[in-house]
Amino acid sequence: MRDGVATPVLAKALDAELEVVNGDTLIGKNAEIMRLYMQKYNVPEDGFVNFALNAHGNARNNPNALFKDKIVTREKVLASRVIQHPLHLFDSSPICDGAAAVVLAPTVEARAYSPNPVKILGAGVATDRFRVFDRDDPLFLEAARLSSLKAFRHANVHRRDVDFFELHDAFSIMATMILEAVGYAKQGEGWRLAQEMRIGLEGDIPIATMGGLKARGHPIGGTALYQASEIVLQLTGRAGPNQLPNPEIAMMQSVGGAGTTIITHIFGV
Repeated sequence: MRDGVATPVLAKALDAELEVVNGDTLIGKNAEIMRLYMQKYNVPEDGFVNFALNAHGNARNNPNALFKDKIVTREKVLASRVIQHPLHLFDSSPICDGAAAVVLAPTVEARAYSPNPVKILGAGVATDRFRVFDRDDPLFLEAARLSSLKAFRHANVHRRDVDFFELHDAFSIMATMILEAVGYAKQGEGWRLAQEMRIGLEGDIPIATMGGLKARGHPIGGTALYQASEIVLQLTGRAGPNQLPNPEIAMMQSVGGAGTTIITHIFGV
């Protein structure tokens, strides 16, 4: 699907009467959120660079990644064109073709496909106000917080138990705010996790371990299944050069709109 078709279609995730009618898109909305965030928390221009560097570095070892052959440097990220200030090209995930599948079955039946099937330990869903600026705080993803809490309770785990997190990094600002909402950073400091490379494969909370939406690609309807499939690869020791050391618990979040609906799943072995 070409951008000229995809962008207005995806804009339907925003409010038609007050946002889309004025030409707003998800790109524009995320740029607006990012601008406010940077102003409020005094984030430097290069504050989000490592989200892109981490994703593209991991994608180099993923044969299914859209940008598996692309070498991305700090200089290239900073010099990339501005899509809508302050959102650069490398702050945005590419819409692309793609398909993924999982076999979902009761544990007994799942063993017919694998001797050690990955389990869904918990799940949670939450929603927020449709219009971003109707929310109590437009710079906080309340739905991410609530859905993760539900999933943690369901799975009987704590966020500290999570070995890696496949989050919805459609935009650098979205990844930042998700990390804050789930509790891995204080509000206004999520970008520092990237700046300090604590999101890398050897970091405290690895994200986008196979490239994420940013560098593996964002096939919209197939994106969450890509995340789930990549989690299965990690938890079963089949992630190749990107394999984490003995992961047991993984978390996945999928986002609808600009944080209107957020679903969290916890996986384990």
